[in-house]
Order: sequence, then structure tokens, then C-alpha cells
Amino acid sequence: MMPVGASRKLASADRLRFQRLLSHLSARFSNLSSADLDREMPGALRRMTRLVGVESATLLAFAERDGADRCWSADAAMPPRLPWLTAQLRRGRSVRIRRLAQLPRDAVVDRATCRALGVSSVVAVPLRAGGRLVGGLTLATSDGERRWSRELMDQLHLLGEAVGHALAAATARRETGRLRQQLAHIGRVSALGELAASLAHELNQPLAAILNNAEVAQAHLAAAVVDVPELRAIVNDIVADDKRATEIIRRLRGLLNKGQLEHAPLDVNDFVNEVAELARHDAGRRNVPVALALGAGLPRVRGDRIQLQQVVLNMILNGLEAMGCEDGKPHALTIRTSAADRTAVTVAVEDTGPGIALGLDRLAQPLYSTKATGLGMGLAISRTIIDAHGGRLSATNNAGGGATFAFTLPVERAPSWPPPS
Repeated sequence: MMPVGASRKLASADRLRFQRLLSHLSARFSNLSSADLDREMPGALRRMTRLVGVESATLLAFAERDGADRCWSADAAMPPRLPWLTAQLRRGRSVRIRRLAQLPRDAVVDRATCRALGVSSVVAVPLRAGGRLVGGLTLATSDGERRWSRELMDQLHLLGEAVGHALAAATARRETGRLRQQLAHIGRVSALGELAASLAHELNQPLAAILNNAEVAQAHLAAAVVDVPELRAIVNDIVADDKRATEIIRRLRGLLNKGQLEHAPLDVNDFVNEVAELARHDAGRRNVPVALALGAGLPRVRGDRIQLQQVVLNMILNGLEAMGCEDGKPHALTIRTSAADRTAVTVAVEDTGPGIALGLDRLAQPLYSTKATGLGMGLAISRTIIDAHGGRLSATNNAGGGATFAFTLPVERAPSWPPPS
């Protein structure tokens, strides 16, 4: 324990450990996601407490916009509420409290909290990134008065700069993900808008059948003798048509959903087949038969089901649109899934249209569209989604005419495929 009034000066060994910690934080935190930061931060704070010789360390990340501040502690306990100290950090001020008596009169809550926790001395430094205030680092000790040397404060500021840049980078990545998710949702709404007429007709069929069967059932019930077997068959038809309508609505609600990203193990054939069923009626309206060639025993991939279905839907709609011209040729759309190799699965949509005259880099540029009424966002959003899943989007012309748009996704566990014979 350090005696009362002692100053924490850094010996050569301490300076070396500080430099190692600084290098570790700079390298380790340079490219962490928000979730990884949550996992790594308590360990980093514990290393700080051991190095500086204090009992507790707390990191506060100031909220962007109207959100809540984020807070991490070196232990599992809830970080203490220190409103006066937090207000100083928000003003970009460093704070050195050798003993609690130095706290001003308006720091009533801070003083009471520190006494309740046995804290005797506190130091806090603001965290900045590119000149912008992003949070604050607070260290506290219960071993008596601490003078907090100027050299130590300089080192804490260096640590604060490294952590501040990590916070800013994680916040930027989180914001980019949020914007990507919103853009993807807009793309789904736009794509389903193109299917609106066909989906309304497809939904109207089971609803009309339900109404017709219900009217027939009413007539049977009004008869002098009720034909129970016939009535049972009618009711079964109503149930079947109701399930059919419910399934259509379920698919629509899924694609229109604006929930959080949910990366989970996925059966490629399963989510591809759902999208194909959703678009099948629109293809029939255009007189374009749809063929499914789904590979057997494919390994699972990991991703967000809704976003990947959106990519498949965009590729199907692009293929149908490409075959919209009256050229006298028989048209067809083929949706394939296959194993690219032991590490990837491919989803491809082949059309028999005129092919593509431009490369994917040009076609996938935002706001570029070959359609007269197109927004030029479908392929751009699709590429962004596939890139975020660690995959690759491609577009090629077919030897016999038409084009193939495809994407590959890494499998969840490559060694599990192919299965043993």
C-alpha cells in the first residue's frame, strides 16, 4: 500500500509496461467492432488498474445524438454514479482529486458515492479522437491520499487517446452498419413494390376460394339434410386456402421486417426456395418459367436471412426485367445453388435475356440504372450486403445468351463438408 501523501512516480519498469500497454491497446483496438469492444474493454481496464496501482477503472463513452452513454468497468460491478466528475469530463477537463475533501460543494452525489465505496482518491481524463471529445477514463483508489504525478497524467492522456480512437472507430462502424441496414430495408420495400400487383393477385386467389367455399358451406347448412362428409371437405379446403394466404403474408412480412441484423446458420436452399415462391407468380405473369436447380447436401452458411433473401429477390427481378423485351425468343429463368468448393456456397440466377454490356463495377454503382424507372440501388445494395457477409457478387454473360448474376458465401464450418461417404 502506498503511504498517505505519496506520489505515484513511474519507474523505468513501469514506463516500459506503460509503453507495452499503449502499443497493445493501439494494435488490439484499432479494428474492433462494437461487440468486440464490449468484450475486450474490461480486460484492458484491469491491466490499467494493475499498472497504475489503483483498485478500480471506469470508461465512459459519450452517446451520439440522443442515445445513452456506454460504460465499462474493470470488474463486473455497476460503475459508480459520479455526476459532477462526468460533467467535468464532458467539458473536456482533467480532474485530480488527492482526497475527497477537495471535491466542491456541488459534488454531493460524488462525495457520498465515493465514501460508500471506500474511495479516497480519484483521477479522470477526457478521451478525444481527432480533437473530438468521445468519453472519459476514471481511476480510483482506496489506499489513502494520492498526488497523481504530472508524468502519470501525461501517460493517462496517451492511453486516453488510444482508447478514444478505438471508441470513435467502433462508433463509426456501428453507424455505418445502421445506415446499411436502413438502406437495405429501403431496397426491400422498393423490390416488393415491383411485385405488388402480382402479390395482390396471388393473395386474392386463396381469399376468393375461402369466400366461395364459405358460401357453399352456408348453402349446405341451410339444406334439410346436412351432407357432413361434403361439409367436412369444404372446411378442409377453407383451412388449406387460409394457410396458403397466411404463408404469402408471412413471406411479405419477413422481407418488410426492419429488425436488427441476425446472423445465424442458414440453409441456402431454404431461403432461396422461399424467395422463388414469392416471385413465381410475377414470372408467370410475364410468361417466364422459373426452374430451381438446388444442390443437395450443401453446407450451411452464416448470415442474415432477410438481407440474403433480398439479394436473391433483386437478382430474380433483374433477370425478369432483362427478359421483358418482345424478341420472339423463348425465355426462362433458372435459380441454382451449388458448392463452389469446400469453403463456399454459390447462388446463381441465369436469364435468357440480351446479356449485359457493362461490367459489374459499373452496374453496381449507386444511382446507375439501365431501367427507365429504376432507382439504380438494387445491385449496389446487394453488393454491400454480400460484402458485409464476407462473400462476393459477380455478373457474367452466358455462352448461349443471357446473363448470370451470382454470389458466393463462406460456409459456416468448412471441414464439415463434404459429408463422409
